[in-house]
Amino acid sequence: MKRLNLDETWRLCLSMWRWIAKEKRKNRRVGVVTLKTRWVKKNGFGEDEIAANCFFCEYDESCQRNIECCEDCPARKIDKHFICGHPNYRYNTKPVAFYNKLVSLNRKRLNRRKK
Repeated sequence: MKRLNLDETWRLCLSMWRWIAKEKRKNRRVGVVTLKTRWVKKNGFGEDEIAANCFFCEYDESCQRNIECCEDCPARKIDKHFICGHPNYRYNTKPVAFYNKLVSLNRKRLNRRKK
């Protein structure tokens, strides 16, 4: 996959998590990892094309090399304390809260650009 710019990364990540949140509301039994895989395939990305099926991990090149990552996570550029496993919005157990957190961070990101 070609390297995505930051705006493309945010757009794809939000699109994925909007869909996952909607699907989780319909069927709570389907796991988030399964839903991420379905979204990736449904949207024309190849298997193993995106690090951890996460556009933020794909953007952070250290994640692609299986090195301790998160330092260059696009969400961390907005909130240095962001972590996808945070108990208040853990991506795999609270996908709706995770999506809402990403929406909030994206608003901050866009507002910073206006200034």
